[in-house]
Amino acid sequence: MVRYCVAALLIVLAWLTPGAAWAGPSSSLLAQATGVDVPEVDATAPIDDADIATFAKVYQQVQTLRLQAEREMAKAVEDEGLTIEQFNAIAETQLGGAADSPEDMAKVVEKAKISKKDDKKFKAAVDRIIAIRQSTEGDMEKAIEADGLSIDTFNSILERSADDTALQRQISDEIVKQTLAAAESVD
Repeated sequence: MVRYCVAALLIVLAWLTPGAAWAGPSSSLLAQATGVDVPEVDATAPIDDADIATFAKVYQQVQTLRLQAEREMAKAVEDEGLTIEQFNAIAETQLGGAADSPEDMAKVVEKAKISKKDDKKFKAAVDRIIAIRQSTEGDMEKAIEADGLSIDTFNSILERSADDTALQRQISDEIVKQTLAAAESVD
C-alpha cells in the first residue's frame, strides 16, 4: 500500500505542481500517464498532413481534458480540507521518507509534524485524485481513438514534435487554422 501511495504521489505531484505541463518536451502524453512504452520513433519518416490535422484536433481535446482534471484534482484536495501547498508538502515528506511499512510511514508523519487528521485528509485526497486521473486517462484514450488516430501514432507525433521545430510549427499552424475555422462557423 505504501509503495502504491508513493507511486501515486509522483503522479499527483506532477499534476498539481503549478505550471507543470503533463507532456514535457521529451515525454509522451499517454505513455507518461499510463506507463506504456512508446515505440521507437523514426525521425525521418514523413508524417501525413491528415495525421497532423487529426493530431492537432485531438491534442486540443486532450489538453482540455487534462486542464479539467487538474481543476477537479485541486478541488478534491481542497474538499478534503487541505490546500495544494499543504498537500504537496505532505507528499514531499512521504516521498522523501522512503517508508516501506505502516510503522515507517508513522515515523515519517511524526518526523514531519503531520497530524493524523491531515494525514487522513491527504490519503483521502490521493484516493480521489487517483480516481480522477484514471477516468481522465480513459477519456483521453477515447478522444484520440474517436478521431481515428491510434495512441501509438499520437505519442509518436508528440515525441517527434519535441525536437522538430518544423513539425511544431506545422502543428501550431494547424491548431490556429482549426481554431479560426471554428470561430468562423460560430459567426
